[in-house]
Amino acid sequence: MVRAAVVPRHGGPEVIEIRDDWPDPGAPAAHEVGITVEAAGLNPSDWKIRARGGASELPYVAGREAVGTISATGADVTGFAIGDQVWAYFGWHSRPGGHCERLLVDASAVALRPQSVSVEEAAGVPLAGITAWQALRMLDVPEGGTVVVTAGSGGVGHYAVQIAAALGFEVVATTGPANQDFVGSLGASRVVDYHDETQTLEAVKGASHLLDAFGPATIAAYQQVMAEGGRIVGVAGLPKDVRSDITARAMHAEPVGADMAQLAALMDAGKLRTTLHEVFPLERLAEAHEMLAGGHVRGKIVIRIAP
Repeated sequence: MVRAAVVPRHGGPEVIEIRDDWPDPGAPAAHEVGITVEAAGLNPSDWKIRARGGASELPYVAGREAVGTISATGADVTGFAIGDQVWAYFGWHSRPGGHCERLLVDASAVALRPQSVSVEEAAGVPLAGITAWQALRMLDVPEGGTVVVTAGSGGVGHYAVQIAAALGFEVVATTGPANQDFVGSLGASRVVDYHDETQTLEAVKGASHLLDAFGPATIAAYQQVMAEGGRIVGVAGLPKDVRSDITARAMHAEPVGADMAQLAALMDAGKLRTTLHEVFPLERLAEAHEMLAGGHVRGKIVIRIAP
């Protein structure tokens, strides 16, 4: 048996149960590795699926990413050894989820974690970081081009600003007034207050590439002033109607270990960092869910799994 945060039914954060009797996932299949989990990030999908239902059968162990140590390897796994410090984004493809002491996951989703940062800082990255990385790749911004990043102080946004800057792009970012200096420090060349519609639309006017982490309403407004032939990637959904001359794509992160390795290299090179809003022990996971659902989180909330 292993210790895990279990969601037995949908509802408020109070439904979460911290249990010591969740079945141990056992030995890895030939293509899998076992990971003893030290920490895992918390993401909007965690509280939304807990509250509304969605991608998993009940009961389930939440958490779609993890940082920890390899405890076992399948017969066909190469490139990893017991004791390796690793991280992974795995979506719903691990057994069980990341908010558990031990899990099994396909080795193709795993990479060696960055060694220059703490476990907690690393734990914030996998889902939000790989989302930002893959979304920017999907946008196909030309060399030296400009990209608009919305919600620049949030989980995905604060990584997207840094990655875009590291790739040599000019970054225009939106955020609230309290976070403007913070987002500027991440590498944005221009930061605007999203509450000021006139200023924001002026900043977005003529833009060809938009990475949106707010949602459909933001895209619906900003597309009206974007350049002809513009490209939009939305990580929080798309509006029903999109301008006919604009290419808009919804983006859902894919578990790719090679992408995690790229993110590790950026962190170890000092070009990517995690801003920790707060670190909670597993016993306080319900409180962490409530905080994240309340909004206005700067950076990432991380859950410490190991005692």
